[in-house]
Amino acid sequence: MNNEVFVNFVCVLGIIPFVIYLLNRKVSIETKCFLPFIFLLAFASFYEFLGTDIFKINTSYWFRLYSLLEFCTIWYFYFKFLQYKKTYIFYGIIYLALFCFLLINWSPSSREMNDLPLNIAITLLVLVSSFLWFLDVFKKGDDKPLYLRPEFYYVSALLIYFTGTFWVFLMTDYIINDDSIKLLDYWVLIVIFNLILRVTLIFAVWKAQIKSIH
Repeated sequence: MNNEVFVNFVCVLGIIPFVIYLLNRKVSIETKCFLPFIFLLAFASFYEFLGTDIFKINTSYWFRLYSLLEFCTIWYFYFKFLQYKKTYIFYGIIYLALFCFLLINWSPSSREMNDLPLNIAITLLVLVSSFLWFLDVFKKGDDKPLYLRPEFYYVSALLIYFTGTFWVFLMTDYIINDDSIKLLDYWVLIVIFNLILRVTLIFAVWKAQIKSIH
């Protein structure tokens, strides 16, 4: 029960960044570019809380759709701030082709996880793009500290979340098919990384609003 309460708490936290944005929409351009992901996170948190905990419906289709929307929103954020536009467009096309290919043989009732290629693709996107962003900041030689940049918190949140959860997802196939391993022990790690992501975004959106007010 305690685990369920904690998971629900983390889930509800995903709505707060979008609520904070609604209270004052005068935010930085960086936050506006990240807004699609913030909205997706809020909607996903709301849907998963109602669908999983209240109505007990099968969310397999939703999680499949979410993986696509998640990639699109993160891709859009990096696309707006980094160069190599043609490379990003090409990578986006590759991801869509991979998604459609995996969708052909996908079944919501299957125990086998064929999302690993998608997880690798989005983690690679975050890793490379985050590195390029930091490299770009240092190349420009701007005296503005990182902690005063709203995009720094968004990039850091994505980097921590996806690199952290990737290793858990990497072992998902093995964990699910081995009854001697408690899936809950590994799932808690994902919840913790979700907590870090949500708390960081709450702070980032709030900070962006404080900045806009002053």
